[in-house]
This record gives sequence, structure tokens and C-alpha cells, in this order.
Amino acid sequence: LAPRYDAKKEVTLQGTVQSIVNKPTPGMMLGGHLMVSTTTGTVDAHVGSFVLSGPHATSFTAGQPVKLVGVMTTNNGKKVFLTRQIQTGNRTVTVRSERGFLVVPGWKGNAHVFSGFTGGAR
Repeated sequence: LAPRYDAKKEVTLQGTVQSIVNKPTPGMMLGGHLMVSTTTGTVDAHVGSFVLSGPHATSFTAGQPVKLVGVMTTNNGKKVFLTRQIQTGNRTVTVRSERGFLVVPGWKGNAHVFSGFTGGAR
């Protein structure tokens, strides 16, 4: 089963992008990931497929400072951070709705919510 997004457990993490994963390895959640170095270690931040690719993709670089809002959970026995928002510089990127569903940035001028993808509340 896909991990659930429990908004009551939402936290904010700050760190630096270590690497960008466009093609997850077996056992990882499908979609893009930012590997982020924090003061407590490296966090696997799931950002879904729409943030890193497509017509409204956002680019990230290694060494870039970021602030992530989301929920830490477990998928296939590994910790993964279900990212809802990414803040960097003066830019905020919405990855998930407040209920945890992945969104498509720029869909007809607004973010379009996809309920059929992993990471959303049920």
C-alpha cells in the first residue's frame, strides 16, 4: 500500500540538495526525489513526477538550500519524506495538496490535483 499523508504529522525541514533522483531505484516510490542533507542526516524527499519534468518543471541543483514542508513516513521499510511544499530563495513550489495528493503545476493556470497517485490521504 502507498504511504498515507497525515497532515497532523506535517513538519518543516531545512537542508541542502545533495542530489536529484529522476529514475528511482527498486524499492523507492515512483517519481522524482530530492536527496537533502539536513543536520540530522540525509532525507529522501519524494516530490513526484510533475515537479522535475514536464512543461512547468522546476530545476534544482546540488548545493541549493531548501526548506521542505511535508510528512515523514515509511515505504518498503525505508524512511521517505512526502513533500508538500518546497521553498528555495523567494520561490515556493507546491508538490501536494493539503490532503497529500500530488498536483500538476500550471494545469490551466492552476494546480490540478491527481488523486490516483501515491502519497495522498484516503
